[in-house]
Amino acid sequence: MTTSTFPNAALNIANSNMLDNKDFLTFWYQPWTETTHSAAKLQCLWLATLNDALRHEIDFLATMAPVYSKLTHCMLGLNGPLTPESVASCYHQIARDMTEATFNRMRNVSELSEDFRERIWCEL
Repeated sequence: MTTSTFPNAALNIANSNMLDNKDFLTFWYQPWTETTHSAAKLQCLWLATLNDALRHEIDFLATMAPVYSKLTHCMLGLNGPLTPESVASCYHQIARDMTEATFNRMRNVSELSEDFRERIWCEL
């Protein structure tokens, strides 16, 4: 146990054989604060990772919103007359955009566990 936080109390205890309530509190308080501080750091790391996950989900939803708008325009014929070729090309473009967004989402999610482990090791 380190005594850098309460050096005077440690010297008093070392010089006397009796423990009074103040000295006992000192020995209890220091390890408790160190443990609590570590738990708080771990909680902050977990919340930062959760924040990253939510940010990735919001990015995915923001990417998908225009795709659904394009799909609506294609289905309603707002981009021009509905022909089989125009509908097929519109659907192919939408499928390409959705695939790209989904792959970006999977890549970001797969990096989250690696980032979390790295953050923990940096704190240790």
